[in-house]
Amino acid sequence: MLKKNVIRSGWCLLGLALSACTLFKQPAAPTETGSSEAGGTATTSADNPYGSAPYTPPANTAPAYTPNADTSAGYVGNYSPVDINAATHTVQRGDTVFNISKRYQITQDNLRSWNNIIDNNIKLGQILRVKPAGYVAPAGSKNTTTTVTTPVNTSSVTTTTSTTTTTTPSSSTTVSTSKTVSTGGVRSVSGIEWQRPTAGSILQSYGGSSKGIDYGGSAGQSVVAAASGKVVYAGNGLRGYGNLIIVQHNQTYLTAYGNNQSILVKEGQQVKRGQQIATMGNTDAKRTQLHFELRENGQPQDPSRFLPM
Repeated sequence: MLKKNVIRSGWCLLGLALSACTLFKQPAAPTETGSSEAGGTATTSADNPYGSAPYTPPANTAPAYTPNADTSAGYVGNYSPVDINAATHTVQRGDTVFNISKRYQITQDNLRSWNNIIDNNIKLGQILRVKPAGYVAPAGSKNTTTTVTTPVNTSSVTTTTSTTTTTTPSSSTTVSTSKTVSTGGVRSVSGIEWQRPTAGSILQSYGGSSKGIDYGGSAGQSVVAAASGKVVYAGNGLRGYGNLIIVQHNQTYLTAYGNNQSILVKEGQQVKRGQQIATMGNTDAKRTQLHFELRENGQPQDPSRFLPM
């Protein structure tokens, strides 16, 4: 009987021990199943513990910027001769506010003001005013620029007889047979052969307010071309110069002959050095004289540097 009680007590202790083990065993952590935005089951990885695929930015497929190749041939300023009596100028390649103003003998501020130019911006083919509003070019003068693109070829110049009737109120053009007149020696400067424009004495030298030389003489005395070239202006539309002739010798040099009694050539005519182009007078002057100017790229120069004196 005692033996049976001992066995029964042992089984009870064994059951109690097993119950205690079950009671104190730590339960497993619950597992939660999340859903992706699309409703599917999220997957996890060591690199992404948040349940979504890692963000990968899209590849940059835009082509790299390549600047345009520089195809410009370089800037070449335009200093071709113009008709200084013109009211307008058509912009050509190489023109700038600076060189247009320089050739027409006006200020840059005037050119900008007359044409509402901002930041010196002009474009090819644009027509600009080179005289103030209300200016009217004299009859017989050109209203557009005259451009010489190649040097004057003097080897083919021939003596011609020209008969012209002027529309100006003075006797600026008469019937004349061209002739060559000697006024002294010849001097070669800058590839051009020069001679004095008349045989008269010097009344006023270059300098100060004088942009040239005033030669004295008698009314009707011969005035000749100081060098071979092309007549680009013949008229009386420029105040202070009277009956005026301008001869272009090449792209750099031109000469002007003012206060003449009469003009014996016309615009566009080729003349030779020593050829008579006018007769001395006193139009727009207080005395009989020839006002002579020599210009380099539009700027007055001392004629004594070029002419035999």
